[in-house]
Amino acid sequence: MIRVGNLNRCALRSAKVAFRNIPVHSITYNRTPVVSNACAWPIKKQANHFRYYSVLSQSPEAKIYDYKRIKEITSNPSAHPDKLIIDVREPVEFEDGHIPNAINIPFKSSPGALDLSDEDFKENFGFDKPSSDKELIFYCLAGVRSAAAEELANTFGYQKRGNYVGSYEDWASNENKKSK
Repeated sequence: MIRVGNLNRCALRSAKVAFRNIPVHSITYNRTPVVSNACAWPIKKQANHFRYYSVLSQSPEAKIYDYKRIKEITSNPSAHPDKLIIDVREPVEFEDGHIPNAINIPFKSSPGALDLSDEDFKENFGFDKPSSDKELIFYCLAGVRSAAAEELANTFGYQKRGNYVGSYEDWASNENKKSK
């Protein structure tokens, strides 16, 4: 920066800029805005002035599930009609094996599925869209996609959410232990 009198001047020079195609690894969908109950609280009084900050209402944290709890839910699904187990792996992975009574809503190929209208969801997946009053329990192969799907479900208005962190790897290893 060059200072001339009371003015600041910037020195500009030309530079080569290179552009290249970058692969897209994620897609962002328009979503319903999150409604918050923001309110201001005075935190400090200085010389007859208040300083304020906002407090946003937080949605409830997702429950963390383990093998024992998932086994209990799958062994007696009629005792847990408010819970729905969702496999977020791709259909090919789902066909190779899945947790009993789970439905498949692939996260990678259909990340915005839970934001679809009821009609579009049924047309795409062949079953009814999960209602927002059910608890959705997500799992994948190792827990990474299920965590992302659970967070995304929160933005789509699903307040009751769970994540089977051990996911299918944990399920399969525990089931294999029992069969030996």
